[in-house]
Amino acid sequence: MKPEEIIAVITGNVSEDQKNDLLSRIRNDRALYEEYQSLKNVWALSSHQVGMSEEKVRKAYLLQQARIRSQRPVERRLYSFLKYAAIFLLVFGAGILSKTYFSDEPGLAEIVVPPGQQARINLPDGSHAWLNSDTRLFFSTGMKGRNREVILEGEAYFQVQKDQKPFVVSTKYGEVTVLGTSFNVHAYDNGEFQATLVEGSIRYSGRTDQRQVLLLPGQQVTFSEDEGIRVSEVKTVQYTSWKDGVLIFRKEPLKEVVRKLERHFDVNIELKDPLLEEIRFTGHIEHESLLDVIEYINKTKPIRYTYNSKQKQLEIYANKQ
Repeated sequence: MKPEEIIAVITGNVSEDQKNDLLSRIRNDRALYEEYQSLKNVWALSSHQVGMSEEKVRKAYLLQQARIRSQRPVERRLYSFLKYAAIFLLVFGAGILSKTYFSDEPGLAEIVVPPGQQARINLPDGSHAWLNSDTRLFFSTGMKGRNREVILEGEAYFQVQKDQKPFVVSTKYGEVTVLGTSFNVHAYDNGEFQATLVEGSIRYSGRTDQRQVLLLPGQQVTFSEDEGIRVSEVKTVQYTSWKDGVLIFRKEPLKEVVRKLERHFDVNIELKDPLLEEIRFTGHIEHESLLDVIEYINKTKPIRYTYNSKQKQLEIYANKQ
């Protein structure tokens, strides 16, 4: 498969039939899938830059692949490990900077991941972050050895480099403080906050009620205006699998399922009957197209739907027959 075909899938510049055919080929070829994910990162990290055209993204990707092929086997493995760092340098260190990525404060970087995309980056202190669709992350380019604080709007999974200086994730709902650990933070602008701990320990400090909660692995803290702060035991994979291209739903209300699908596929989904909102859905979605997912729901729940691919508009109705 040519890089141009992968770009066409990512940008939506193919028909629905072509897209489904290409995605099927990608799903069935591990090497091709890795190339697809690599190019998605290049696209996600550059798609909001001024003057960063599709052609420039394609050339940047091809240059990266040429460098990988030119390395000796040991160097190639090292370069493969560092490819996301290379993408970071492509955006921030190769003369392609735009004001989109910097605020008025010198040295404050902003990563923007648009709906329908995901990205992985290496932070200056050695920590790693996976950014979900429709997410913004702000951080200091000089955070190594100094202030290790990031500002999150959206959802991200972090693997934090151990250090004596705390690593702080600041959101509109409060702060998560760690020294070295793996955790997920969900902080979209929809009224509910979640922090899910995989390993290590984290402390959540509420912004409105000033409470502090210390989490252990396998625990999740949530906050909403209606119910305040709650701590519960969870299966962490359900809340972190998105970074591997997998969405897992366990008896989740359809209104929440729809919200995640909108971000994941960059579409607008409207539930035309309020009764649909609380229908519970359980499913495991891995690399399927939007229509594959809706067809799966259609077979298990009393719904029918219409989809306008040009306007990227999906309407779901209650099937009352």
